[in-house]
Amino acid sequence: MTDPQTSPEKLVAATAGISASLQEAAHEAKPAFERLADRLSESISDMAHHSRDAAVEAQKLLQQKTHKVSSTAEHYIHCAPFKSVLIAAGVGAVAATLVSWLMRARPH
Repeated sequence: MTDPQTSPEKLVAATAGISASLQEAAHEAKPAFERLADRLSESISDMAHHSRDAAVEAQKLLQQKTHKVSSTAEHYIHCAPFKSVLIAAGVGAVAATLVSWLMRARPH
């Protein structure tokens, strides 16, 4: 049979050994986790910078295209004012018809 004093002592010794092993593993893993956290932080920062740069470039491109379309429209209006007024009136009539149609299609 087993000695009652020996079993609890063995259990305490095994628990202390497991605890020491876990503490040692945590201590050894800490630098790796810190490096991983640093790399992750740098990656997130890089993605944020790239996103910001892409947004700035998209804004510049949109401004350029808007300016080009505006200049083209001004030139067309200057060269053919009567035709421009007729086109604007037609677009307005179509827009008004669509809005009217959408308002009627909605259930009250």
